[in-house]
Amino acid sequence: MYYQKIKKNTQKRKVKERIRIMSREVMKKTILPMLFLAIWIWIAYNFCTSLGQDEWWKIWMVIGMPYGIHRMCVWLLPKNFDIGGTAGVWVINILLGCLIGEVVVIWYVLRAVYVLFKYLVYLLR
Repeated sequence: MYYQKIKKNTQKRKVKERIRIMSREVMKKTILPMLFLAIWIWIAYNFCTSLGQDEWWKIWMVIGMPYGIHRMCVWLLPKNFDIGGTAGVWVINILLGCLIGEVVVIWYVLRAVYVLFKYLVYLLR
């Protein structure tokens, strides 16, 4: 009798601990990154809209910039170029970083949906 009561309390404690850990994971991997992403999308949208025209290519590039620039493993270094060539190489670096960032943004959104779905399934069990 006493052993069963301790076992029940231990199981309840484990479930509460698991829910606490999963809710921390949901906060860290879903809510905060998506909140930052939503704010960044709003800023990019306002920055790249001019005269009522939405330039979706620019918006998409600006959205990917903070996510991709620091993930570039290889930077093209301008060597033996004039000013125009050096600027061109740096523009290519930034464009490649933005393209990498677009893929990373899609990955973050998919990961957030997965973590949220996993958390909801665990709560409904």
